[in-house]
Parts: sequence; structure tokens; C-alpha cells
Amino acid sequence: MKPNEPSRTALMIARQRAAHQVLDHGSILHDPFAMKILREDETDVLQFANGHPLASIGRLFTAARSRIAEDVLSGAVERGIRQVVILGAGLDTFALRSPYGARQIRIYEVDHPATQAWKCQRLAEAQLALPPWLNFVPVDFERDDLGDMLVGAGFHQHSPAFFTWLGVMPYLTLDAIDSALAYMASIEHSEVVFDYMEPPQAFSEEMRELVTKRTEQLERTGERWTSRFEPAGIAAILRSHGFCDIEDIDFQEIASRFGRAVQGLAPGQAGLHVVHAKH
Repeated sequence: MKPNEPSRTALMIARQRAAHQVLDHGSILHDPFAMKILREDETDVLQFANGHPLASIGRLFTAARSRIAEDVLSGAVERGIRQVVILGAGLDTFALRSPYGARQIRIYEVDHPATQAWKCQRLAEAQLALPPWLNFVPVDFERDDLGDMLVGAGFHQHSPAFFTWLGVMPYLTLDAIDSALAYMASIEHSEVVFDYMEPPQAFSEEMRELVTKRTEQLERTGERWTSRFEPAGIAAILRSHGFCDIEDIDFQEIASRFGRAVQGLAPGQAGLHVVHAKH
């Protein structure tokens, strides 16, 4: 992404989330704030959602990975975790929808400063009040020390934490990924949910064409997919940091579990995964 501009990817993900509310009635992830924070009307969202024959797959994955993360978080809260860190939050609305207000959960939204400023502007324009448990933490993942920035925002690094890291890993270098996982592993009883992409050969032919076009679009906006992994490679990286309880949910399982909830879901195999790991 360009240094002083908000992430175009964050906007695309927000549109997918909003399209899920309009086309699929939020059947996977009910989000009453998705349209409000987007500040677009249904016509714009539908035009985006119908702009490519395989757009429904992106809509499914965007909704499903958030649903998986929020379901897993529910269990973590029951186990006593009271700190939630959303890495690369974009226009995510979980803090507005959090059912844990009475449990003294603290939510830390981490994102690039330009994207975070853009989100704050959207919230203000939509007249959406910030909940008292939400803390914004501006961080450049490739340059800033994540731990220092979080502690500066009030994060307690000696208390358990749950990290969500959705739609971020493919855009980071291996060094940045390794550094972030090392920090998460330093937090007592930490848990993380993230998604990753396999190399292109894991995608069906029609999906490979979509990935190629999307790669070209990203490069025109100054963003690019940098890191892809085989499942065994991801597991090895996690274990090297001491994560031992690892669940890797592939796209086939996601489509089987949630696919019927997405209108007009296109066929095709996508090499996309959601992982939940405990330290």
C-alpha cells in the first residue's frame, strides 16, 4: 500500500462483508454495521459483488474467516482471556458488535496509521460512537515494534491475549510474519486465528485466472501478495514458535460448512486456509 493512503484491500474486504449482508442476509456473519461504516448504498455494493463471476467465493471466505475467529474467541473468553488484538483491522466492526462488554474485555485494533485514520473518519461520518473497550493502535508492521506500540496503548503483555490476523499475512514478508508470531508467542497462553494462501497450483484453473488478475490489480494500487505457504510449512513455522495446538481449516471444509449460505456460490477450489493456534 502507499504510505499515506488507506489500504484498498481493506475497502474491498468491507465491501465483501457488506455484500454478504445484502445478498446473503448475513447468514454466516450478521453485521448490522457493515453497510453503515462502508458509507455506500446497496446499488454500489451489489455492483461490486456482481463484478466478477467468482466474487461469491471471496464473499464466502471473508464472512467465514470472521465467523470462525469470533466463534473461537467465544471459547477463549470462557477460558479467561480478556485482551483481544485485531491485527490489520481495516473496517472491521467486531468492537462495535462485541457481546462481551460486561466481561471487561479490552479490544486493541492494530493497523497502518493511514488506514486507521480513514476508519476513524468513516466512523465519525456514520455517527458510530466508539465503545469504551476499544483502543486504536497505529502500527506499520514492516517498521514498528508491535509489542512496544501495544504496551503504549495499555496492553498488558503479561496477561493472556487472543489475536485475530485476518487478510494480512499474504501481504507481509516472511520476516514480518516471523516477528509478529514471535511476539504473540511471548504472551502467556496466547491464541491466534489467521488466514493464508497456498501457492497458485493449489487453486482450480478458473481460480488461478482470478488470482492472476487480482495480483495485477493489487500491484497497480501499490499492494501485493508477498507470502504463500504449504500447510506443512505453516505448521512448522507455528511449532517453531511454540504453538502446539493447531487447527488448519481448508477451503473445502469452509465451503462444506458455510457454502450453502452464500447465494450463487461459484464452483472452484481455492487454496485458502484459516488457522487457529494456541500457545
